[in-house]
Amino acid sequence: MRDLDKRILVQLIKDCQQPVSKIAEKVGVTRQTVAKEIKQLKDSGMINSFTVKLNPEKFGLRTKAYILMREDPRSEFRKRNEEILKRIHQVSGFYRLFGEHDAILEVQVKNSEELTELVKRIHKLKGVRETDTLIVHSTVKDKSEDPVEGLLEEY
Repeated sequence: MRDLDKRILVQLIKDCQQPVSKIAEKVGVTRQTVAKEIKQLKDSGMINSFTVKLNPEKFGLRTKAYILMREDPRSEFRKRNEEILKRIHQVSGFYRLFGEHDAILEVQVKNSEELTELVKRIHKLKGVRETDTLIVHSTVKDKSEDPVEGLLEEY
């Protein structure tokens, strides 16, 4: 990756809504060059999307939790469960794990009652053996872009 691409990406991570002309000014090239580079970064898959980051609490989703799952190892159960869990709107993240647990779900719900109902729904899935639910008390840091930004700024 070229140095210019890295500098443009850092600017987009910091504020993807800033005008192309402002990015161009900060990285020392023309706005046409920045626009061309952004298009190439999108086309290459380096940039997935430009999106807004919402505050779930402002929408009444006051409880964030992580649900650790242990499942039957048969792939037909796991594939079916993946399809079902991907469609549940309270599930914001679903990750397969190596180790003691098979998967972790990140969920956002209104309250403990909704969380209880969601966990019951998960337990009804074929092949789910057990779950452990961890309720988030407070968020100290939530910046998934930091590792990439840090890596880009090292160069």
